Amino acid sequence: MQRVLNNLLFIWLLVAFCLPAGAQEAGFFNSPKGFGAQYCFAEKDGVFHTATALVDIYGIPTSRCSSPGYRVNFSRQYIFRQVENAGVSYTFYAGPGISTGMVRDHDKGRGFDLTALISGNPGFMLALSGDVGCRFDFGRKVALDLSFMADAGIHVRVNEKEKSYTATSLSVYNNGLIQFLYPQLTILYKL
Repeated sequence: MQRVLNNLLFIWLLVAFCLPAGAQEAGFFNSPKGFGAQYCFAEKDGVFHTATALVDIYGIPTSRCSSPGYRVNFSRQYIFRQVENAGVSYTFYAGPGISTGMVRDHDKGRGFDLTALISGNPGFMLALSGDVGCRFDFGRKVALDLSFMADAGIHVRVNEKEKSYTATSLSVYNNGLIQFLYPQLTILYKL
């Protein structure tokens, strides 16, 4: 767990020193998928963009893997409805994006196969993403964002039999589709 926290701190420091120009909000990304930082860029004509960097914790809580993965996402969000009620603004949005990173996915240790529980095989992931969510703006410096994201893409990794990149293995990025059911909560601070 200490390793995950160190990695999260490293990502936060890296992103903080490279604060993108035009960022309007920055916050903490939290999900069963992982932890990280998110930047939201100013809305223009019903569209805003988000950039997210996170530590992917797949397999860490179950001791299936000993080290986390890393990934980034950039999304273009289209606002399709804004509602204001009792001083709270609700913004409903959806949009496409792209994700990439070094993550674990192809896991032979599913179920009760105890011989492969720690057989984490990291690989490069590239995916198109789809995001849908709602932002709760309380009119102050803090806003909450609740969303769900699917990543449809590929996972390229070391060949399990030969243990080398000379004969790579390629598969569909399963976690990107399965983890659509995992909620993503971001606490955003207005800059």
